[in-house]
Amino acid sequence: MEIKVCGPGCANCTKTENIVHEVVAEVGANVLVEKVTDFAEMAKLGVLSTPAIVIDGEIKCVGKVPSKNEILQWIKK
Repeated sequence: MEIKVCGPGCANCTKTENIVHEVVAEVGANVLVEKVTDFAEMAKLGVLSTPAIVIDGEIKCVGKVPSKNEILQWIKK
C-alpha cells in the first residue's frame, strides 16, 4: 500500500502527515508513506486543495485534517 500525503508544509499538512505515520506505526502495516510538496505532482494526482491523502491512487481526503479513525478505516480496506 502506498499513502501520499499532499501539502506544502503548512501546520495542517504537517499534522496530517504525523497522524498518518502514527496510524501506520500502530497498525504495523506494510505501508509506504510519501510526502508530496510539489504542486504539479499534486495536480497530476487530482489534488486541488491541501492537506490531502491519496491511498493507492485514490483520493481519500482533501482540504481537512482527517481523524486517526478515518485513516485507520482507509488503511484496513
